[in-house]
Amino acid sequence: MFMKMLIFVLAGAMGCTSTGMAGGNRSSVDELRGNGAFGFPQKDATVLYDHPLLRLSVWNNADYLFAQAVLWTDDDASLGKTDDNRAIGDWSMLKLDLDGDTKPTANVDRDYMLNPWPGLSGMNYDICQGLGSTTGIMSDSKGHGAIRYLDFPGGKRVRVDTYLIPMSEISRKIGDKIRLCYWGFSPNPALTVNSAGYDRAGKAYFAHNIPLSKFSDYVMAPGNQIDPAQIPNGQSDPSLAPKKNVPMPKTGDAAPEISANDWINLKGPVSLVSLRGKVVLVEFWATWCGPCIEGIPHLNELQKKYAGKNFQLLSLVQEGHKTMDKFLTQEHVNYPIGLESGALEDYGIKGIPQAFVIDQSGKIIWQGDSASPKLEKTISDAVAEVK
Repeated sequence: MFMKMLIFVLAGAMGCTSTGMAGGNRSSVDELRGNGAFGFPQKDATVLYDHPLLRLSVWNNADYLFAQAVLWTDDDASLGKTDDNRAIGDWSMLKLDLDGDTKPTANVDRDYMLNPWPGLSGMNYDICQGLGSTTGIMSDSKGHGAIRYLDFPGGKRVRVDTYLIPMSEISRKIGDKIRLCYWGFSPNPALTVNSAGYDRAGKAYFAHNIPLSKFSDYVMAPGNQIDPAQIPNGQSDPSLAPKKNVPMPKTGDAAPEISANDWINLKGPVSLVSLRGKVVLVEFWATWCGPCIEGIPHLNELQKKYAGKNFQLLSLVQEGHKTMDKFLTQEHVNYPIGLESGALEDYGIKGIPQAFVIDQSGKIIWQGDSASPKLEKTISDAVAEVK
């Protein structure tokens, strides 16, 4: 999930700026209100929530559960950043209490989501594993959906989130009662909405904060046939956050240069070039990574043991001061931390923690998990060779 911030609006392939009736656009907002978009049968649907910021409508037949959310004031598809400095865009979740018991039921209840991360487009889902627990995000749904932005005369732009979910996938049939709730997020403009009327008095909240007791009841009813081909499939959209496709450097390679927007525990910027003649340990980590946090005491010991011995430890994160400053009130770190670093992509990092030992000439002599017992021996041997 290492994603570099990229702000742009995709047109054409993303369906953001289509101008005709084909593809789901409407000639007026009133027509969208009355008829829906992308093949959604608005006139036959049940409107579960209708507010100036959000309308949620649901319909089904024997084959599909079909939901469409219209966010009337979201006119911007650009990305923002999370508190821990990861790229985030417009995304949403349709939470399904499939047995309608207002309790999380393992292996029954599901969450479907659109664009949960900029690099994970289209409709994805997870499955409840009990209170506060779900599977990982999965992308093998036989249904599909997408977030689209419809343009209207006069510069008006409206966001439409569409979910098409196979009834067989959720093991429901005509006559079954379920409970559901939509939650939608936008970084630009800053907006969080839901179909439960849930509010935290201006405080940030996520879909899991909404009590199941506030979900809407919905009874599966007979419906006519629809054409699934009219519903956009966002999984085929280009990634909103393309990454550098570079391989991770190996032992014997010259170490790529590092970078950071700011440093903690360091008086000024530093580069690998400026550290030639020293052994350098570069570690990539994050505050949300459990194994990374567990490794901090060992790295503190290395920093203390080899200080002043032609050795420099540098740690790099994608997070910024907002997250790191709070983290450091709870955890002690005595070595430099580079914030908002782009080096994770330059090094082709796919998983953390990941560390590299670089010798006095700038060559990588070891790479691996920073918890490896081989790490300190490599540093010790390399420092002993420094002249």
